[in-house]
Amino acid sequence: MKWPAFICSAWLTAASILTAQTAAPSNNGTQNYVLRPSDYIQIDVFQEADLHRRTRIEADGMVHLVLIKPFRIAGMTIASAQQEIARRYYTEDFLQSPEVAVSVLEFSPRKVSVLGEVLRPGFVMIAPDRKLMLVEAITSAGGFTALAQKKEVQLKRTDHLGSIKVYTVNAQDITRGAGGRDIELKDGDIVTVPDHRSKVNVLGQVNRPGFVPIPSDRKLTLVEAISAAGGFTRLARRTKVQLKRTDKQGRTQTLEVDVDSIMRESKTRDIELRDGDIINIPERLT
Repeated sequence: MKWPAFICSAWLTAASILTAQTAAPSNNGTQNYVLRPSDYIQIDVFQEADLHRRTRIEADGMVHLVLIKPFRIAGMTIASAQQEIARRYYTEDFLQSPEVAVSVLEFSPRKVSVLGEVLRPGFVMIAPDRKLMLVEAITSAGGFTALAQKKEVQLKRTDHLGSIKVYTVNAQDITRGAGGRDIELKDGDIVTVPDHRSKVNVLGQVNRPGFVPIPSDRKLTLVEAISAAGGFTRLARRTKVQLKRTDKQGRTQTLEVDVDSIMRESKTRDIELRDGDIINIPERLT
């Protein structure tokens, strides 16, 4: 059977795998695609029609094929997956010289969220065959509104351990070519474009790190800002909360605050926040 050109799946034999543990990767972009949970894939073994399989990679990254034991395929390139399947059919004594082709019939959707002061807030999809940069994602969401604070675009990213990392990006410098470096986005990233209203930034060990607006009709205190950011995580070091404030001369001052003491004794000791304040809750020592 002649395979369509768009599939771009190389045939690999077990003999070549056993003589060279890692074959040189193909220069073809499809061969280097890294398989992900929810990808819908097709597996064919040359002259073994009974082993033909179409299946979706499960949420835990596992794949179930005919005869061989389930294994984790997510995280492998297509080229590596073909090698591994051929190796398993050989080592489990099913086939002497298996020739395996893997192709992706339907890519798992990858997307980022672009929120705040853009014209069309919502999801922006990441194409399976190329990168998505931060400025491009904002453009795809309709671009900045007139109220957008372009110098303080916030990027939230969850790492492999489940921790949320928050980055502040000067998108204005990037778009003007003024030295800022654009950022490649990853699946699940959240880009928030704030407005010009007064706000503080709550970072570190809170459940929803990010900007907290200061109400126009009343004060915002330190404890209120932490509560608005979802409250402390179980790892928060509440007695060593850092409040960073820049004065009119551009000098940054850092104040260490025992928030447990404020909450336990009296709210009168709570601290009124100012526009631009940064609150950082460190992780407690173990």
